[in-house]
Amino acid sequence: MTAPRLGLVLGCGSARGWAHIGVIRALEERGVRPQVVVGASVGSLVAASYAGARLDALENWARTLTQREVWRLVDTKFRGGGIMTGNRLMDAIETSIGDPLIEQLDLGFAAVAADLHTGEEVWIREGPVMAAVRASSGLPGLFTPTWYLDRWLVDGGVVNPLPVSVCRALGADVVIAIDLSRPVMQGDVGKLRQDHPSLLESMSNAVNIMQDSITRSRLLVEAADLVLRPPLNDFQLMDFHRAAEAIESGYRHVVKNEARLEPILAQLRSPG
Repeated sequence: MTAPRLGLVLGCGSARGWAHIGVIRALEERGVRPQVVVGASVGSLVAASYAGARLDALENWARTLTQREVWRLVDTKFRGGGIMTGNRLMDAIETSIGDPLIEQLDLGFAAVAADLHTGEEVWIREGPVMAAVRASSGLPGLFTPTWYLDRWLVDGGVVNPLPVSVCRALGADVVIAIDLSRPVMQGDVGKLRQDHPSLLESMSNAVNIMQDSITRSRLLVEAADLVLRPPLNDFQLMDFHRAAEAIESGYRHVVKNEARLEPILAQLRSPG
């Protein structure tokens, strides 16, 4: 008899995704170490870095980002299906964390993307890490779609923002999921906006509505053993320069909810 396998699911969230790093740091300090880690969109980036023992490198890079540097990495295109290609950003990330094959990672890993034409949920479980991350992170309208696996792929959050089902399929018996989705007006009740929304605000709010709805619906059927939701309501789509704040928020959320980890640790100590 063997101990249950632990899986960690890192959800979508754009700039809020840096919170995943803080969550992982706090979980590890408490002896929670997964054998399987999966993600969608920015969650796939952090998951791949963690699975390949490159989380330190990703965190160090993220903490150096300034608002000016973030916009320098924006390679505006306005054609090809998106505002930017994302190539400059992905190149910078690859320089920091490398580009190993998924098959060579230390932990079981998968990235989730969506087929732009069929709507099919695509699980990427082999091949170059950065290709998988890029395919999983192509937020429609913002980034151009990625031609990969003989199909046009876009952000995994379109179909499965918090891919608990994928984690289970990869053999996880116990699953911790980090949900970064949020209702659009959470924390702003009673504040009416009369000014015209910007392009990024419109895209961000539309994505939030979609991902929050999908996540809540899928969790009813594909439940995780524990869902953590760090408070990140004031983070906007492109606030990648606020890595330190997001990481700290993720870390503190685990500390605050430490008691909720006890049932998980008890399960992991019990033979399957």
